[in-house]
This record gives sequence, structure tokens and C-alpha cells, in this order.
Amino acid sequence: MAWEIRCNNPQCSPTWASNIVDLLNNHRNNEGWFICEKCTREGYIPKEFKVQEGGDPWTPNLRGAIRLEDDLEEPYQPFVFIVSEEPNGLANNAWFSYYKDLRSEGGRLKLGYSPGGPPVLNSDQIITLVKKMVELGCISKTQLEELSR
Repeated sequence: MAWEIRCNNPQCSPTWASNIVDLLNNHRNNEGWFICEKCTREGYIPKEFKVQEGGDPWTPNLRGAIRLEDDLEEPYQPFVFIVSEEPNGLANNAWFSYYKDLRSEGGRLKLGYSPGGPPVLNSDQIITLVKKMVELGCISKTQLEELSR
């Protein structure tokens, strides 16, 4: 599946990533934001999904991605899309996703996300998740303190 990256500069035309691996490897800056190939300004990927409840569709804007696996040779690659409501709005939602790339073994490239798939959490929900993980002992307070150093 190809990915259309729209530039925040209205003078630029969209650029394209051929698949999720290309998108994550070649179309992000050092901070993880999606960028325009032509002018290297930040960009976004608009999405639209029908909702079962009816009414307006869900229209998130994918602004960047954070990889969660250090070893890029691993076939299973979890990551988090950073999402905003508006193309240039505050990006404060996290959409958990993954891809699995087994093409070198005769398999296929699979992307795991969609409504009904991994959750999309806003920043308050992530804080709640981290707080609960601390309460459960999954994350230590020392680990959190190290984040602010």
C-alpha cells in the first residue's frame, strides 16, 4: 500500500512512500515527523474511516511515527503513529501499530492497523497507562525519573 504524504507548504505537491517500510525508513526526520521529499518541511498523511455509529467519518492526520524496535532486521516491527485532528494541529494522540515483513523468506509485508485493530490513545490515556504500569510494577519510578534527565 502506497502512502501519500502531503506537505504543510501548500505550494508543494504530495510525495509518496511505496509501503510502510519505505515510509518509516525514508520519509521521516530525526525526530520522527513525516517530511516532504521536495522541500523537507513537515508533512502529514490524511486518513478517513467510516464509523459504525454513522455520522461523520473519523479523519485522523498521521504526522509522524515512533519506532519501538531497535533491531530493524527483526520481521516484527511495532511502532506508534503520532496523530492530530488537524493537519497542523496539536499531535497528541498515539496510534499503536506494527508491520511484519517476511518478504525475504518468501512471505509478505503485513501492516497491522485499522479501526477495530490497535487502539488510538490520546496523551492523557497514555499517562494513565504509564501510571497504571508503575502501580503494577511494570515500570519503576526510577525509570520515569531517568526520562527527565
